[in-house]
Amino acid sequence: TCVTQLQYYAYRLSQRNGFSILHNSGKLFQQYIVDAYVKTEGSRLHFLRQNQKDLRIELYLGLLDALECRAHNENIRTGKLIILPSSFQGSSRHMQQNYQDAMAMVRKFGKPDLFLTFTSNPSWSEILNSMEGLQRPEDRPDIIVRVFNMKLKELLEDICKHGIFGTVLPYIYVIEFQKRGLPHAHILLTLDSESKIRTKEDIDKFVSAELPDPCTDLRLFEIVTKCMVHGPCGTINLNSPCMRDGQCCKSFPKQFKDDRGKC
Repeated sequence: TCVTQLQYYAYRLSQRNGFSILHNSGKLFQQYIVDAYVKTEGSRLHFLRQNQKDLRIELYLGLLDALECRAHNENIRTGKLIILPSSFQGSSRHMQQNYQDAMAMVRKFGKPDLFLTFTSNPSWSEILNSMEGLQRPEDRPDIIVRVFNMKLKELLEDICKHGIFGTVLPYIYVIEFQKRGLPHAHILLTLDSESKIRTKEDIDKFVSAELPDPCTDLRLFEIVTKCMVHGPCGTINLNSPCMRDGQCCKSFPKQFKDDRGKC
């Protein structure tokens, strides 16, 4: 049975019982993952280059005619044309197709009601418990993305299947990687007419800027105070990453408001 290059490296990166010199190589393991990705992407590009005749070339006849006309007018020779189809992830056609799909959803169901950002946390217990010896989370990007993917699936199930925000019609999300290597997802949700947010009271059902009560929910209080409170910055911490020219670039601390409003 033949396997693809992607399937092969997925097998190689899987954690198994016993010591693995690959997974304990630190930055060399990260280099291995980068090289594996580049090889897989290069293999896909090579396949597309060698199988141009099998593409639905009639979709690109207008492009071919335009290039030939331009070459004729400028008295230059056209090189070998290689079409990068929308099936190649990350290509311009792939991004344009995804954009058109998203706009089609907006035309049919209206503009999205909620914009969520789901960020991975290297201090998740599932990640820390998977570390071996002196390993740190940044040494195991494979574990980070697997845990993130599982938690993202659970989040989408809570939203779409269990309806924690109401009935969701269409939804769309994109996964990005921060410069420090952590993945995060941007999610757009469109709710049905009965679940839409229309009043300030509706906002209070989903959005809270208050600290949880430590007496009734200590775990949630600890999570919010550790991960969702800005600072300390300002005069008490001039070395904070948000400080620019002696001031917080996020304009903290902000004035307290009794009234909530819609942005």
